[in-house]
Amino acid sequence: MPRHALSARPRLPAAPATRRALRPRRKSWWAAMADTNWQVRAACRGVDPELFFPEPSDEPLVRTQVAAAKAVCRRCPVREQCLAEALERLPHGVAGGLTEHERRRARAQRERPGARKPRWLLLLDAGSSYSEVAAEYGVSVRTIARWASRLPSEQSAPTQGADPR
Repeated sequence: MPRHALSARPRLPAAPATRRALRPRRKSWWAAMADTNWQVRAACRGVDPELFFPEPSDEPLVRTQVAAAKAVCRRCPVREQCLAEALERLPHGVAGGLTEHERRRARAQRERPGARKPRWLLLLDAGSSYSEVAAEYGVSVRTIARWASRLPSEQSAPTQGADPR
């Protein structure tokens, strides 16, 4: 074919400068890793892991160890991510600034945000006496008084005037 015949072919419209201009911009490898691997930025990196898993032997020693672990957590830049992970997966130790018992309580509150009142408390609210509720549950009046004293202030039970013994 003669050379001039090729030049007479219609040309396609010009392509964009690069094909990347059409694709959504991806994060760099480092930025993607920072999102998924938050542990790299944790304050506890380089700290002895034993600090976060106290032995339940000597009570004052355990309290000081827990306080030291929580101090590390307080200055951590990724505490929220750590706490979310701990609430999902970690049953033991101090993580996200909470002990295992505190996380267990937080999990329970998260699972039932609008928790119903226990039946014994509903009975007291309805006007039943401590002795009536105790008879219903087969416990002593003192036990009912103890249950009522452990309630948070916003959920307190009606008081029963005299000593509940």
